Amino acid sequence: MDKKEILEQNKKKNQNGLDEREQKIYNVSFGLGAVVVGILCLVFSVYRAIHFQPFYEFVAIITAYLCTTFFYQFKNIRRIPYLIAGIATAIAAFACMIMFFMV
Repeated sequence: MDKKEILEQNKKKNQNGLDEREQKIYNVSFGLGAVVVGILCLVFSVYRAIHFQPFYEFVAIITAYLCTTFFYQFKNIRRIPYLIAGIATAIAAFACMIMFFMV
């Protein structure tokens, strides 16, 4: 088998048809997107806090994102700190959602 055939077989094995480099770029892009969402939520939260307005929805968005990330990491890596962080951020996300609907 030559190099081209091996690469083609590898692409066929991948469900989404991406090679290793493309998969890494795909994954990093989601990480960068999450950073932008986090920054925007922070900016909006600070703005609302300065104007003495509730900002629970933005905190709920960030903590729900972190909760999902931690639970996914725990599922795949099986380290207890990820589980603890996932539970803590899940509690924070639910608390912020409840506060959002109560205020």
